[in-house]
Amino acid sequence: MVVEKAIIDVSLEGFSRWYLERKESLLQEAKIWNEKNQSLVNDFLNEWPLERLRDMTIDEYVAGKGAQSKSFCYELEYGKYADMYLGIRGGNARKFGIYWNNKSGTYFNQNNQSIPESEVQTKFSSLKTDLIEIITSGILQSFNDISFTKKNSFYSRPAIVMKLLCAYSEKPIFSGINMNKDQKTVWGKLVALEEIGGVYKQNFDITTAISKRHTELDGKLLSPVLWRFRNAVLQSSEKDKQLSETGSQEDVSHLNEYNNLLLQAKNIVLRGAPGTGKTYLAQQIATCIISSGRTADIENLTVEESKQLGFVQFHPSYDYTDFVEGLRPTSTGIEVGFELEPGIFKAFCERADDKYLKHKLTDDTLVGNTKPYVFIIDEINRGEISKIFGELFFSLDPGYRGLRGGVLTQYSNLHEDQDEKFFIPQNVYIIGTMNDIDRSVDTFDFAMRRRFTFIEISAEQSANSMLKNDETKALMTRINEAIIDKTKGGLTKDYQIGASYFLTIDEEGTSSEAIRALWDNKLFPLLTDYFRGEHESERKLKYLEDAYFAMPEED
Repeated sequence: MVVEKAIIDVSLEGFSRWYLERKESLLQEAKIWNEKNQSLVNDFLNEWPLERLRDMTIDEYVAGKGAQSKSFCYELEYGKYADMYLGIRGGNARKFGIYWNNKSGTYFNQNNQSIPESEVQTKFSSLKTDLIEIITSGILQSFNDISFTKKNSFYSRPAIVMKLLCAYSEKPIFSGINMNKDQKTVWGKLVALEEIGGVYKQNFDITTAISKRHTELDGKLLSPVLWRFRNAVLQSSEKDKQLSETGSQEDVSHLNEYNNLLLQAKNIVLRGAPGTGKTYLAQQIATCIISSGRTADIENLTVEESKQLGFVQFHPSYDYTDFVEGLRPTSTGIEVGFELEPGIFKAFCERADDKYLKHKLTDDTLVGNTKPYVFIIDEINRGEISKIFGELFFSLDPGYRGLRGGVLTQYSNLHEDQDEKFFIPQNVYIIGTMNDIDRSVDTFDFAMRRRFTFIEISAEQSANSMLKNDETKALMTRINEAIIDKTKGGLTKDYQIGASYFLTIDEEGTSSEAIRALWDNKLFPLLTDYFRGEHESERKLKYLEDAYFAMPEED
């Protein structure tokens, strides 16, 4: 896809000029996208009608605890409906208001605090009411309703709410864009953001205004077009203009070493201490490779480029049927049956090299698609590797990519062609992430270790790449040096704390209140887990607390 370079007038009139200049290609792309999206919407409405939301249980809602993890939240973020309208992958599960914490075996709220068992149902009932009310009010365009104020807990969660408003609205009155982002650069210049109704009313107003100007563009077809416009605007910003004048691109040189290693090794695992930004770095690497070095920001990928990126997070109940292929229940309304469906990784591989699969070529030198496709496996060590990958151990080997590494799957007898083999295309690259101190590291399969190249991301590296404030870096250094000091924490570097934990105070300032809140809410609970069961745990925690709150020495 051609990168937009011209300076764009960001207004409704400017959008019209931009759109009309490339109308034919934009509409063609939008119709292809909409056909696939509408199929997902129809399935979603059949499986999750609005009435079901009123009666759903907390375990049907939260990610990681529903039947085969196919809960409402999981399906919207990573499962079958991840690509319906806008994607909401990444971040923390707390964005859904309530989530299940496997480590503690309890439900957590949006503040990452455990909810007492006696309060769980009350909290969930209130959350569910808020969700249904904001969806209902949005469908009715009642933006003056109390649902569109901060009194509704979902008001500040526009990503998931916009996705649901698009799906549940009978008329295409919204577009699948989270306008909470790029507000000053794009959306606020099209239609001003109002205090009442916020980004939801703004989305409706933009969709309505453009649909009146261009009747062929309703909310369905407008979504991918608006996303293209947003990318074009960002690429034509003053910074990009200056870079293009010098013949330069976005500076992604800091990723070159990782990029080259992935392209050579095919499979890598980013390992390190908690909070070192491994998932974020994995997304940067993938984005840089997919965009041919144009950008490392996943938000700047085009619609087509986004299809070259896959993501999944392993957990203890994840298995082969989720990842490769398996039997899924189906219903005709009269009887229930089972159909063989590809898992998330097999579907990704089919998308990466459709020519092999469609024409069943036998010549391994004929490649249908040479564009790089990158699949990220977050928390790769938390799943039971041998159960998830099965016979794919062989195909994963960098030396056996393509047809020569094809294997018969466990369900090959159910294929139309029982001799059909599944393989991992040459243009598929895999990035895994894992915490070194996770107890599940010890069970990581040695056969898998041999097939991946491991790269350590240290706490110090994360500080240099993620933090800007020198005071924050000094604070992080003090606590991490105390952690590995034999007379204080006595732990290894694997237990040092990454920069992700310090991002809040790095952005908002190192006030005494912020420093205290970080210690009480994040660091102390983590360190307590580190020393759980040690007879000197109290003494060590006191040493670390003193180091954390110590004033830096003057020069």
